[in-house]
Amino acid sequence: MSQNKTLFSPSFVIYLVVNTMFFMGIGIQGIAIPWLLLEQSGGALSVGIMLCIRALPGIFLVGMAGDWADRYDRRRICFYMNLLQALPMLIISYWIGQNAAGYVFVYAITLFLSVGNTFFVPAARSYMQELIETSRLMKANSLHEITSQAGNIIGTGLGGILVALVNAANTLAIGAGAFLLSAILVICMKRRQPAARHGSHERQSRKQFSLTVRYIRERKVLLAAILFILIPSLVVQVNNILVGAYVKDVLYLGADSFSLVSIMYSAGAMLSGVLLVSAKKLGTGRKTIFAALLLLSAAQGWFGSTYHISASASAIFLVGFFVVMSRSWINTKIMEETEDVFGGRIQSVVNMMNSLMILLAGLFIGASASIFSYQAIYLTVAGIGAAAALLSWHGFKDAKQAKAQSHSAAGEDPKGADLF
Repeated sequence: MSQNKTLFSPSFVIYLVVNTMFFMGIGIQGIAIPWLLLEQSGGALSVGIMLCIRALPGIFLVGMAGDWADRYDRRRICFYMNLLQALPMLIISYWIGQNAAGYVFVYAITLFLSVGNTFFVPAARSYMQELIETSRLMKANSLHEITSQAGNIIGTGLGGILVALVNAANTLAIGAGAFLLSAILVICMKRRQPAARHGSHERQSRKQFSLTVRYIRERKVLLAAILFILIPSLVVQVNNILVGAYVKDVLYLGADSFSLVSIMYSAGAMLSGVLLVSAKKLGTGRKTIFAALLLLSAAQGWFGSTYHISASASAIFLVGFFVVMSRSWINTKIMEETEDVFGGRIQSVVNMMNSLMILLAGLFIGASASIFSYQAIYLTVAGIGAAAALLSWHGFKDAKQAKAQSHSAAGEDPKGADLF
């Protein structure tokens, strides 16, 4: 009981509510924007292009986003990035509602939305890392996933209903309210002061990325975790591109069914998070990640082989379950291997890797969808995931030994403790 009281501090509870509202807005975006593009251009390629554009800030602004998260008040960054999500949604809703813009304008606004996400994610997750003790990071990450998926469930469910009732453009205007409420709640979170950083801003800005790369390279477990987190990211991005088109072109159903499939994904993800939080003994060994990645791949392959909404909903439920199971373990491992002073920059690198996956998925999956069948793409991704599961068995084989060596090296090298 005392552990729960310590974990659920007022600031952490507010953080979880902020995260819920943020992902509620993301869930509404996830229904309204792809459906708007599908209505205007009629194909999955347009969604793939949108995801490519959305990936650009996460790739090119990674250094700045991480540096800001470790230099400035992380709470304030979260506040302004919520506003940067809300305002473009209001703009795009107005202009499309006036028939003054087409899908090219949607792409442009998507770029601004991505900037907000690029800076919000490392600031929020590093804030949580600093707030929570290392021994409770697994439960904290699981709660983060639960609230993320709870927000997605609400957002996607509401998004599907609103698209059917008031059209996609007006749905975006309503969704902006979730980000505005999240911004207001951020003000109530306790301010966390970043660690002192020495030297001029200009000199540090030139060195941040190279220092971060060196920091990762010297920690083999951290490097392995960052690489393997790309697998659930790949699955998520493939589904972001293809699920709407799959529902529309293969199942021959509408936005309400698209919303249902998205809700089932979030329900599976949320259940996984609940089980991780309630588990007395959390498995974090290589057997856990191997099994999660292998079962995730099987569920993804099953979804790509379905032709009925009930089977599709069941398969995507399992996909969400095992995405969170694997992602929670890997994110916890990343945080365990990262010092607080590097928290924002490491989370920004993780976000950059995710953005690279978005870009590659948008380029190749979006284009391949117009050449190959959706089923072939899903089976290929399932095969990649299964191969990664086998590699993870070897990749984390000596995780404890590598961690011990890394900590030993840090203790012996006086310069390693202060890179600035």
